[in-house]
Amino acid sequence: MGAFLQIRVSAVTVDPAKVKKAWPQLVRLAYPVEATPSPEGLGVLELAATLGDRVRLDDIAVSGGFDPRPGIRAVAELARKLEEALASRNPQAADSLSYAIEDALSELERGLG
Repeated sequence: MGAFLQIRVSAVTVDPAKVKKAWPQLVRLAYPVEATPSPEGLGVLELAATLGDRVRLDDIAVSGGFDPRPGIRAVAELARKLEEALASRNPQAADSLSYAIEDALSELERGLG
């Protein structure tokens, strides 16, 4: 890095609307109807963080025999590792983790379905 320029590696959801289409049940789980309406434009990492927060606060009801909490904890850990990879300027690890997060969210969505 230079004296004035800062180099950053980041992960951004390109089209946040696709998050709601890909994982509608997880979005409803993260942002329930009885709560304040879900913020618009939130992406994959925001969904993972919100779900992780809800599990930490024990604010996720388990119904239908499928307990999403272990999977949510795993997604939150993957997101933490992604942030760590970005902070370490390791785009290859971050890229690999991005796929793992999306796959884990899709697996959770199927489990809820």
